Amino acid sequence: MPSLKHVTPSPNNQDIENLNRIAQDILDPEKTIVDLIPHIGDLRALLERHTLLKLTTEVNLAEDRTMLDSGMAVSPLMAAFCAREVLRSAAFIKGAGAAVQDAAREDRPVQVLYAGCGPFALLALPLMAVFSAQQVVFTLIDIHPESLRCAQHLIDAFGFSSHVLEHVCADATRYQIPLDSIPDVIVSETMNVCLGKEPQVSIARHLLAQAPDALMVPQAVSVEACLLDRSKEYVPVAEQQDKLVEPVRDRIYLGKIFELNAENIRQWADITEERLPAGSITIPTPLLQRYQLRLLTRITVYGQTCLQDYDSSLNLPQALPGKPTFAGGETLQFHYQLGVRPGLCYETIG
Repeated sequence: MPSLKHVTPSPNNQDIENLNRIAQDILDPEKTIVDLIPHIGDLRALLERHTLLKLTTEVNLAEDRTMLDSGMAVSPLMAAFCAREVLRSAAFIKGAGAAVQDAAREDRPVQVLYAGCGPFALLALPLMAVFSAQQVVFTLIDIHPESLRCAQHLIDAFGFSSHVLEHVCADATRYQIPLDSIPDVIVSETMNVCLGKEPQVSIARHLLAQAPDALMVPQAVSVEACLLDRSKEYVPVAEQQDKLVEPVRDRIYLGKIFELNAENIRQWADITEERLPAGSITIPTPLLQRYQLRLLTRITVYGQTCLQDYDSSLNLPQALPGKPTFAGGETLQFHYQLGVRPGLCYETIG
């Protein structure tokens, strides 16, 4: 597989030089996502300084969201604030860069379809600073015209307009990929914890069906079940030490419930109803009072780059809707419900 060479930006543009430096650090295979915390902070500050979007916390962040028949598309402002989740941003940019490297070709640029680019085109802009337009090009999709306008402004301001094949204002679950623009990589970060509320599953299914050989970012998103003692979950501050220590958590793992990945998407190809199969778990008996059932979201962004428990808002343990209690011995059969309110549902057996 050919290796992509990094591009040195014009030295007379300090912001482009800073963006290139930040991007080089993020894509450094020797650096972990924890190492990248300061670099993501610098990137966010740089983009926020140049964005057309008015960034304020004085408004309801749910305003201007769009309810689709496949779930909720968050507002441009909420999408911008997601960049402040540093480990999440680091992991997805790093993963997108690795996927582009793996898809590299000798005869043409890698084509990336970025669904839900938001106002920063956060997962694309750093790659544009590192790779030339002869190496990678992007199709940017967002349902919100303001997000596309802001993303296009940033891309043009940094001199990367030649990296963009097209800006598309559309619902990504209805977008038809042109036959001459079949992507090599599909990137979409349109998810919530436990794959609920937002249309990540529907977008991935719709786009991968049209580009079955494309690499996906994220590669896999799984939801697992466990019983946990909440008092043992959180990281305490060690006495007489100026650092955090890992907690010794008390958990009983019950199994994987659902996973979104390319293999499963292909297996779901013939499913036409708004219900995807998922797994089942059995609550052990006796069930000690200290344990509570929680769902855990684990994300393999790409390759070895992952997001685990508490790395971001996507990885916080979640109770089942209604916070039901169990006596022990029950079997919970899950399925994934598509539609306006997507997410995992279950039936109790026994």
